[in-house]
Amino acid sequence: MFWGLTPALDFQSIYTKRDGGKLNFLVVGGSDCRHILKTIARRYRHQDVQLNFFIMEGCMELVARELLLLLLAFMPQKELGEVQKTRIFMEIYGNTLVRPYVGKFLATTAKEMLSAITDYDYLRKLMPFVSVDVKYKERDCLENLMKFWCSLDDFDIIHSWDSRVRKMLGIRYDAKFGAFDWDLHMRFHSVGGKQVGSQEYKSFRNNGVSFSWLESEVSKPNRSLICVTVPNGERFIHYGYLGDIQTGPFVTFGLECEEEDFLKSTNGQNKYRATDITERNLRQIFHEIEFGQEYQHCSLNDYLMGTLRIQEVEQMMDVSADQIIARPKNYSSIEASNITINFLSISQLKQMSYKDDYKEFFHLIYFSSTHFLQFFEKETMEKVARKNAVLLVENQRYVLSYRDKELEEYGKSVKEKLEGIDIVDSKFDCLKDDYFEFVLKPN
Repeated sequence: MFWGLTPALDFQSIYTKRDGGKLNFLVVGGSDCRHILKTIARRYRHQDVQLNFFIMEGCMELVARELLLLLLAFMPQKELGEVQKTRIFMEIYGNTLVRPYVGKFLATTAKEMLSAITDYDYLRKLMPFVSVDVKYKERDCLENLMKFWCSLDDFDIIHSWDSRVRKMLGIRYDAKFGAFDWDLHMRFHSVGGKQVGSQEYKSFRNNGVSFSWLESEVSKPNRSLICVTVPNGERFIHYGYLGDIQTGPFVTFGLECEEEDFLKSTNGQNKYRATDITERNLRQIFHEIEFGQEYQHCSLNDYLMGTLRIQEVEQMMDVSADQIIARPKNYSSIEASNITINFLSISQLKQMSYKDDYKEFFHLIYFSSTHFLQFFEKETMEKVARKNAVLLVENQRYVLSYRDKELEEYGKSVKEKLEGIDIVDSKFDCLKDDYFEFVLKPN
């Protein structure tokens, strides 16, 4: 919950067949918008076609966060610098505590999103490529979440986190750092997470702060990580943090990199942290989304910045945080031509089989591991999938509490669920592959 446990994918590189001028992708339980962002960022590398994403989530907390992250990702550089946007994104995405500035940014942005949820015209102005077609009850839930994000209620998210750690470890809590170290080296590294460093992983397991930098200090709770928010008069009650406390948000953007230098290690010591790789990959994604061209990473230090140019300053201006964060009246997001992102109620998944609009409609269908066994139905998939459509099912190899036996049982469950469907098996390895890939209704 709150982030995926498998690397981000470019859907266009997976579905390589060209069938007309558009591609329709169904994402069930993606948990975050990682696949959407990477697919949109890489579109300049493929044939220019219309990309239509249909997103379904099991809870509204994930929909609210995806809307927030999409709004942030599509802010132009003139509005928010690339490095600043990347670090704000990372803190909101994977930290229980954020910098005061980021907390203020979250509250201010939540007010805009609240207006967008209750006013479709404003949503089209803010993000013209996004639509939210959910039930009224779910829309009320989104509204409550936005109000909580911009409220002043005090709460201790670290206490909520620590309570869950105590419950998980039991009598091992007093030796928790040893338990964290064991999970990292004996499990996480063995299944493919070698880029995750000891300090960043222990920080995540101890207090939920996954991404950190020397020049910043986090102190404000990340309200977007709170579950089941219910109004209680002028205040709110909630269940606290109920997401992942074992793997962390490092897998989605922090294990793979096009620049091989970021993956090098010496004597078992990584040259870069998963945090650094995540930052570099997100900067690339944001650059490619805005400019539609290849990204050249530039990492500068004080010795490479050259001589300091001193300018005369006639007047000093003190700019408050409100002024920095406030949108201009003519604000517009990055132009996203030929792209639509549609959020639907997950209850509409079964109804799609009865609607002619979705008959043989989807070119690629994605299911997360947490949603596949519960929501996958053969009859529905056979009706909504096109011929030679790709079915992707997320594996559970990065669920650290699972061992080989549990992974093999999950692989068997996936195959049993697909019995009776006309598919081509990709011969997946449940112990090594991140995703199970199938071709539905092959010619």
